[in-house]
Amino acid sequence: MIRKRLSLRWRKALFKAPKAIRKLLVKNSRNIFLSVLTGLLAVAAFPKISLFFLAWIALVPLLLVLSRSSVKQSFFYAFLSGFVFNAAGLYWLIPMLHFNTGSYVQAFSASCVLWAYLALYWGVWGWLFAVAKKYFSSTWIFSVFMPAAWVVLEYARTYFLTGFPWMLAGYSQYRFTEIIQIAEFTGVYGVSFVLVFCNILFYFWMTDKKGNKYLYSALFLITALSVFGAFRLDKFKFFGNEEFTVAIVQPNIDQYKKWDQGFKDEILYSLEYYADKISDDKVDLVVWPEAAMPDFVPYDKQALLTAEKIAKTAGGLNIIGAPHNDKSGKLFNAVFEFDGSGYKSVHKKNHLVPFGEYVPLRKQLGRFFGVLNDMGDFEKGTDKKVFTDGKVFAGPTICSENFYPDISRQFCLDGAKVLTNHTNDAWFFDTAAPYQHFMMNVFRAVENRKFVLVSANSGVSGIVEASGRIVSFIPASQEALITAEFLQNDFHTFYTLRGDIFVKICMFVLIFLFVTILIL
Repeated sequence: MIRKRLSLRWRKALFKAPKAIRKLLVKNSRNIFLSVLTGLLAVAAFPKISLFFLAWIALVPLLLVLSRSSVKQSFFYAFLSGFVFNAAGLYWLIPMLHFNTGSYVQAFSASCVLWAYLALYWGVWGWLFAVAKKYFSSTWIFSVFMPAAWVVLEYARTYFLTGFPWMLAGYSQYRFTEIIQIAEFTGVYGVSFVLVFCNILFYFWMTDKKGNKYLYSALFLITALSVFGAFRLDKFKFFGNEEFTVAIVQPNIDQYKKWDQGFKDEILYSLEYYADKISDDKVDLVVWPEAAMPDFVPYDKQALLTAEKIAKTAGGLNIIGAPHNDKSGKLFNAVFEFDGSGYKSVHKKNHLVPFGEYVPLRKQLGRFFGVLNDMGDFEKGTDKKVFTDGKVFAGPTICSENFYPDISRQFCLDGAKVLTNHTNDAWFFDTAAPYQHFMMNVFRAVENRKFVLVSANSGVSGIVEASGRIVSFIPASQEALITAEFLQNDFHTFYTLRGDIFVKICMFVLIFLFVTILIL
């Protein structure tokens, strides 16, 4: 009898649930719409759409919602905005993971988990908004607190749980070359701070009866930073002491062929073909993509001999990507230094991509995920080897190493006068991901005031000068070769020397204001 009553109650609840949900959605439809709008505006500022100016107002719809929401509601609406932003911007996870797992169900499920995880940072920021509006009567203190909180959350996302600093707010401005010049002092996080700060000022302009002061303040800040940036941009255009010639190879090897030994000879022949073309130009440096060699170097004889041959044919210092198997049997993702005399040294990748280059908790998760090659899990390297032939001093980053500013700045502190990035973005196929990846190199250039030379197997490849200006560019899914001039320099910026001190200031601001709340 009791069981029947419970069953009847559950049936009634299930019958009423859709109606209750519809009622809730209708009641909150305006807030939901504005939250979704923020996510869509924010993602439209990034490649491939690249309407970077939308980032300056993208948060305003969400801020209008948060201003009239409770603490719990604020977390939910900000989480919703973050989920829409990440799902729309990182949609390419589904085809990439499907290539890995062969299952759309697994690919979609794993993507949703990552999108939700990244949206949590937005949710926490929304929660902090609700707390701050309750305790801070000064709009200016509030306007500083919220961007500082955003920066700290972005920094946490960069490094927590191996980190995933994809599509940080500041990266959206990679084409607004004047405004990003502050990255020389603050890193990308300073640009994020300014963006969020201006969003909040625009929000106050719309909601405050005397809001014009906020509008003028925002416009003054953007103008002042743009003028400052224009002077810095002019100073660091084609900046350096010594001029050299570089060849950048984008062979566009199909990802389905990459680790199939049946295509090994075809791939090696393609690399020899490019070496022959480069030999006509007397270059100082040749930049090849990540894993250009389809087998282990230096222990696979055919791969090693081909690498030595193409380096000798092309001439100059060659940086060639290949998997590496050391004497202990450990596997590494690596780039190698070759010149006309043969193999010289190796840099092993310092930061590995979870589920791409290794599977964390393999015993528990290994049956659900493989890796994106047939070789097995890679080990993490610890060196930051500067490659040099006595003339060129190159700091080579491999794929996702360019996500982490600290790796690039450490190369510069160790003597690198130019930075290179070697990647294989073919597993992203023809999506926005290769463009989202490439734009991070713009900030590494400004932060350290070094040329960044990028070779991607299938694109995007190019050259970014020390000012952050993109001077050469090869779109994705094209086979191409760039031969161009670049400059070296041994200049050390404030950011190179001090790192993320701006983030530490933001952390101090948050702690100080929280303590103030507790005391008062």
